[in-house]
Amino acid sequence: MNQKAPLTFALLSVVADWLALALALALAFWIRFDSGWIAAPKGIPSFASYLPGFLFTAFGWVILFAFLGLYDPRRAVAWGEEALHVFKGAVLGTLVLMSSAFLYRGVSYSRLFFAFAVLLAFFAVLLSRALMRKARSLARSRGIGIENVLLVGGGDLADAIRRSIEARPERAFRIAGALSEPDLPPPEGIQDLGSLDAIAEVCRAHRISRVFIALPESKRERIVEILRACENLPLQFEIVPDLFSRLGERMRLSEIDGIPLLGMKDFPLQSWNRFVKRAFDIVLSIVLLLLFLPVLLVLALAITIDSPGPVFFRQRRIGRDGRVFRIAKLRSMVANAEEKTGPVWAAEGDARATRVGAFLRRASLDELPQLWNVLRGDMSLVGPRPERPYFVRAFEKDVPRYFDRHRVKSGMTGWAQVNGLRGNTPVEERTRYDVYYVENWSLLFDLRILFLTALHVVRHAASPQGRGARSK
Repeated sequence: MNQKAPLTFALLSVVADWLALALALALAFWIRFDSGWIAAPKGIPSFASYLPGFLFTAFGWVILFAFLGLYDPRRAVAWGEEALHVFKGAVLGTLVLMSSAFLYRGVSYSRLFFAFAVLLAFFAVLLSRALMRKARSLARSRGIGIENVLLVGGGDLADAIRRSIEARPERAFRIAGALSEPDLPPPEGIQDLGSLDAIAEVCRAHRISRVFIALPESKRERIVEILRACENLPLQFEIVPDLFSRLGERMRLSEIDGIPLLGMKDFPLQSWNRFVKRAFDIVLSIVLLLLFLPVLLVLALAITIDSPGPVFFRQRRIGRDGRVFRIAKLRSMVANAEEKTGPVWAAEGDARATRVGAFLRRASLDELPQLWNVLRGDMSLVGPRPERPYFVRAFEKDVPRYFDRHRVKSGMTGWAQVNGLRGNTPVEERTRYDVYYVENWSLLFDLRILFLTALHVVRHAASPQGRGARSK
């Protein structure tokens, strides 16, 4: 049942999405024509004339979602990423819908109907997929759809896999245990199931379906032995190359005539791509500044009334190529907050925060003046968060590849932040995410991060717990 569950849920998702889309289109027809809320000077068309279009459109959207990988049973993504893929599908589906209506002259479709249909369809699919995620979560709580996995090896590689699995419950992996060597103990909290020689027996006893091999280069002969010992078992093997611990995401996989090659990625933000990102930053920062200008004026007044001190807080930060710039924020703490302590991390529920400041930090509104930094060219909308020179000097000595974060402009938000790595979370982990962004930049990646940031801000603005600790 556990092996069939992912495919079953994928098929159910197809049916649920199709029904959600068809019902959304029918509801759009009712709102536009039958509800009586909107005048129909050209008359009310028959529902039967629209029905074939409903069914065809719903089918077309489902096909688009399939091409975007939303029904891949092997794929498990976080809710924000899934919502982004649904949005992409909705945009493409809208283009298909409008093109089909233009080409099909049998019926003259209402433009207002199109507007209702697209909006309702998008939210109907989101609701459908939210219900399916709830159903999968309920099934997993009863042991259905859970995939037992085995870790082979230890050290940093195995621990990185463990943390990744535990951080993404939607993957439905359950670590049954680990096989270890005397010099490679299993990760903390993972049961030691014995030595590598017992792998076949362990896989049978614990019904393992997937094996993660995290062995150093010096033990590559053991990897061959493991594969041979399990060649008659229905196992999926995932091998983490030892180079990962030293080179991380800089590796890329290619091949020549079937021979696999590991190469080094180039940094994509060069020449033309850098121009594209800068143009995107300028246009969007201008729009956002104009949009939030009234909000900034109200917040400035609230800060002035709430506590003595300046409205804005400026601080030296390190940006691209190690350049120093002065970041701008709305002041959220009492004036001269670090006069006695020196540079320190701000803690969750920090007593130095003012009443207005606590709200600003929770809603991320104190970051709004950084739109001016973006427009000036000091920062980008998306990129690694900038740190103060004091912390940068300390991190460069101890954290591998820390300076690679500075190959691009610092950002108001970043890949580490939307993955929950903020403030006093381990700097090594944040650096790994930041370097991944630097090496895998694309405009779509920036849009994805901005979308996830918006979801995060809305969620945390409504939460009394706030955003957690971070640099002042």
